[in-house]
Amino acid sequence: MQFNSIEFIVYFLPPFLAAYHLVPERFRRWVMLAGSAVFYGISTGWGALPMGLLAITAAAGYLGGLALARRREGWVLASFVAPIAGSLIFFKLYRGGALLPVGMSFYVFQLTAYLADVYRGRLPAERDGSVFAAAVVMFPKLLSGPIGESPRLIEDARRPRRSSAAFHLGLQEFILGLGMEVILANRLGGVWAQGNVVGFEAVSTPYAWLAIVTYALRLYFDFYGYSMMALGLGHMMGYALPVNFLEPYSAKTVSEFYRRWHVTLGRWFRDYIYIPLGGSRRGTGRTILNLAAVWALTGFWHGVGGGYMLWAGFLLAFIVLERLWLGEHLRRSRWLAHVYLPLVILLSWVPFASGSVQVALTVYGRLFAVGGAGSAGDFLYWAPKYAFLVGAGVLCATPLPKLLWGRIRGKWYGDALLLVLFWVCLYFMATSAQDPFIYFNF
Repeated sequence: MQFNSIEFIVYFLPPFLAAYHLVPERFRRWVMLAGSAVFYGISTGWGALPMGLLAITAAAGYLGGLALARRREGWVLASFVAPIAGSLIFFKLYRGGALLPVGMSFYVFQLTAYLADVYRGRLPAERDGSVFAAAVVMFPKLLSGPIGESPRLIEDARRPRRSSAAFHLGLQEFILGLGMEVILANRLGGVWAQGNVVGFEAVSTPYAWLAIVTYALRLYFDFYGYSMMALGLGHMMGYALPVNFLEPYSAKTVSEFYRRWHVTLGRWFRDYIYIPLGGSRRGTGRTILNLAAVWALTGFWHGVGGGYMLWAGFLLAFIVLERLWLGEHLRRSRWLAHVYLPLVILLSWVPFASGSVQVALTVYGRLFAVGGAGSAGDFLYWAPKYAFLVGAGVLCATPLPKLLWGRIRGKWYGDALLLVLFWVCLYFMATSAQDPFIYFNF
C-alpha cells in the first residue's frame, strides 16, 4: 500500500488517525502497532515471509538491547547484529534480491543503529516491548525510511508530542509530498521507460539526454515526495522524524550532494561504518579506503547488479578527486560548481537507472554520440510533451519554492492552495495508474 493511493488516503488513513487520537495516551502505541501491522500486511499481500521476518528481527533487536544492558561487550553486540544484518545480506543475494521483503533494508538499518547506540551508551535499552515495537515498525517510515535516530524515536513512541499545530504542519507536509509524487514524479518516468522499450541503442543523442534528465527529476521527486509524506504523517501522530532532503542540487560538490540527499542513510553510513573504520583521522590513504568501503556497501545496499557497483564507483572517484584537489576549486568558483555538479550527478544516474553495466555503457554511448547522434525525430516528438514538466521539476529542485512557501504557509490562502493541490492529486490518482515508489526496490 502506497501513500499516494486512494486505498491509503481514503480507506486506511482517516480511520487510523481517528482511532489514534481518540484513545487514551497509554493505548496509543498499541493503535500504532495495530495500524502498522495492517499497513505492512496489505503492502506485502499478507505474506508469511515478510511479516515473519519483521516480527523476528524486531524481537531480536529488543532482546539484543536487553542483553547489552546486562553486558555491554562487543561479542554481545555482534551476536545480535550478525543475524539481523545477515538476514538482509542473504535476501539481497538470494535470487538477485527477488525475495527481498519490502522495507527490510530500512528496518534492519534501524535495528542495527539502535543496538549500536545501546552498546555505545548513547541511550538505555528500552524495556517496554510495546514502546520498542512502535518505534521500529511505525508505518510512516517502515517501507522507505527515513531512518530515525534511536533516542528520539523511542521517546516519541513512549510519549508522542501531539498538538493541533503539529497535526496542521504534518497535513501540509503530506499534501506537498503528495503533489511532488503524483503531479511530478509519476508523470516524469515515461521518457526513460520508452527508451527501455525500444532499446537505448536505437534512440538519438538528444533523446538520451532528455531521458536521463527526466529520470533524475523523477527519482528526486519520487523519494523527496515520499520522505515529505512520511515526515508529515509523523507530525500528525506526534513523532518528529528526521528531514531526508536538504536541497541537494544546490550543493557544490558530490560529497556535499550526498550529505543532502537521503540524509538519514548517509548519516547511518557515516556513524556506523565510516567513523568506526577510522573516518578521516588516519591519513589520506586510509581515508580513501574507508570511503571505498562505505560506497561499496552503499552500492550493495541499493542492489547486487553491476550497475549499482558502477554507480558507487563512479561517485567514489569524484569524491576522492574532490578531497584531493578539486573540491577547493569548486568551493571558490561562483559558476564552476553549478556546471560540474549537475553534469556529474546526471551521468552518475545512468548506471543506477540502467541496473546493468551493459545497458549503462549503451546509454553513455548515446549520450556522447558514439557512432553518430542519430535522427532527432524521437526527441522532437517527446520534448514538447515533457517541456513543462521538466521546467517545473528543475524549478522545484531549487530553494525557491521552499522560500515562497515559507511566506504563505501561515496564511489562509496557503491552506486554500494546498486544498486545491490535494483535490488535483486525487483526480490524477483516480484517473491514472500510480507508479510504485522507486525506493521500495531497495
